[in-house]
Amino acid sequence: MNIEIANAMSGYIETLYTVNQNLIRLCGAEIFFYRSEFEKLTLDIIQDIPRLIPYSYSNLEKKLILDDKNGLLEYQSDILYLKQDYQRILNKYTETLDKIRKIRNKYEHKMHDVEYKSSGTGSFSLFDIEFKVNNKVIRIYAGELIKVIKEVNILFSKIVDEISQYAYNNGKDDYAYYQRITRFEFSDFNEIYESELLRKIGRIMNQY
Repeated sequence: MNIEIANAMSGYIETLYTVNQNLIRLCGAEIFFYRSEFEKLTLDIIQDIPRLIPYSYSNLEKKLILDDKNGLLEYQSDILYLKQDYQRILNKYTETLDKIRKIRNKYEHKMHDVEYKSSGTGSFSLFDIEFKVNNKVIRIYAGELIKVIKEVNILFSKIVDEISQYAYNNGKDDYAYYQRITRFEFSDFNEIYESELLRKIGRIMNQY
């Protein structure tokens, strides 16, 4: 860890924090009343995930690969576990990440070509949502998003721990910047996802 990496992390940490908040809100959303908000939150998450996990589709290899030139992988030589952890997430959730890629790529270039089709939730299940992209329907489930984000939370918890230790070792732990980015644990979000109160917490976070 060094000052360059520690300073660069702020935007990523803020993005992941927002993704977690939005995902929890979705888990308690009343879709019938707030469909447009539900759709927006889902698309916000879909746009942010590739910022947190730098991957792309290789036409040569015909599969998803990590993009060494983007995101935090710029620092893989300094954060030694970074690429290994990212690769594990990519291997484990290839199907979900590919669906996210297809929706995000189309939405970035032609917002009107990502067509909302349907969404739903139930007494014993969290949300799912369908988009039509290139005449194909892609369905995203709450559970698969939660699994991906939980893994990213674990990775970022490790990074934040390193930043905290760096700040302490270099007498910077009283700086407002370091206090701000190390004041919470991303693992706390994972406890909420695993809690029976997830739906209630999400409902409380949404507007009245």
